[in-house]
Parts: sequence; C-alpha cells; structure tokens
Amino acid sequence: MNLLAIDSGNSRIKWGLRGPGGWIVRGASDQAGIEELALAWKSLQPASVIGSNVAGKAIQDRIEAMLPGSAFTWIEAQRSQCGVLNGYTVPGQLGPDRWAALIGARKLLAMGGLVVSLGTALTVDILDRDGKFAGGIIAPGLQAMLDALKRSTRLDPSAGHFAFPPKNTDDAVLSGAVLSLAGTIDKISRLRGNPECLLNGGDAELVLPHLETRARIVDNLVLEGLVLISGEKG
Repeated sequence: MNLLAIDSGNSRIKWGLRGPGGWIVRGASDQAGIEELALAWKSLQPASVIGSNVAGKAIQDRIEAMLPGSAFTWIEAQRSQCGVLNGYTVPGQLGPDRWAALIGARKLLAMGGLVVSLGTALTVDILDRDGKFAGGIIAPGLQAMLDALKRSTRLDPSAGHFAFPPKNTDDAVLSGAVLSLAGTIDKISRLRGNPECLLNGGDAELVLPHLETRARIVDNLVLEGLVLISGEKG
C-alpha cells in the first residue's frame, strides 16, 4: 500500500510517494505554485497521506482538497516517538518539520550529532547519542537575511556571488550572509564537541563548502521521518 508523505514548508512543498520497495516518485513545488500539485498527484492514488505543515491552516486545507477522500494525518511533535525523546519544555512547541527531520536523522547519527535545515529559516537541532533532542536554535535563513538588508538599506544583492574577499557590494552582501550561516553552525558544533552534522534544505549545497564542521547533505529528512512515524502509527 502506497503512502504519500508531504513536507509543507514556509516556501516550498516537498512530497514523495512511498511503496513497499521505497520511493516511487518525489517532487517539489513552491508554495506560490501549489495548484501544480493537483496535476502531479492526480494519478497517485495513495492509500494514506501523512504530512508536516508549518505554512498555516489555509495551505493545509488546500492540500487536502487536492486529494478528496484520502485519509490524512498531520503530525505534531510528541514527547517521545520512533526512538527520539523531545527535550523541549513544551513538546508541541517544536515544529513538526523539525520533529520529523530528527526522527529521520536518528538512524543516521548513531553517535548523535546536529540536524541542520537551511531553508527560509536556519535551524540547528542537537540530537544526543541516546536519541534525545537536547534543543536547538532558529535563525534567519539566507533569503530572509538578504530580504531584510534590502528592506532596511539601499542594497539589492540579487546579483551577488560568494567570494572571499569580496570585491563588490553585491558579493559582499551575499558572502556575508553565507558566512553568517556557516559561522552559526560551526559555533554550535564546537560547543557540542564537533559531532557529525546532517544538512538539508535549499541552501545546503551553497553553505556546505564553507563549513569547518564535519557535515554531509541528506535530502528529504522530513519525508523519511514521516514514513517512520507512519509505520509506528500503523
């Protein structure tokens, strides 16, 4: 029986159809182009749907309307699930996408480590070797930094590229934002004794070369976590 997993983020929606043998098909769409998903999902006919949504109730309702008659489960962070213990004081305050990513990362970080998302926001979450989520940070992501500078100054770094040292203003702004992200990740890594770090999100490839931290990119951690959660619920 096939399962449709949906990661509805602030900027993009990632999804995948999972069968007994693994992923059958995966895709993504910008939130602005959400109606494209109706065509992509038309022939999938999943037995069930599990999703993480941080984009609000209106988006959730639109997604459900594209798959009429399907049985939906929208996850929330729990105190404990799939071998991960939630260290938040109020477990439900943790975003469902971060929770699913931690669960997806658990089997990949046998000695513990960092789970980093580089999207609309930067999140760096600490997973101990015993499976406990010890806490994490949230900071502006790359585009959020650039948008803030554009609103607050006359700078428009849309044409910038990473360079060091930068020799024009556009490159200076873009490079500063990238190094800010990398520096935050490296600082937390040092504080935790330099554990392994898993990166995911749209800006992971851009930031990875500038990290001192031992890191690798693992795509679709949220989707992998959703599949594990679905199996436990089943």
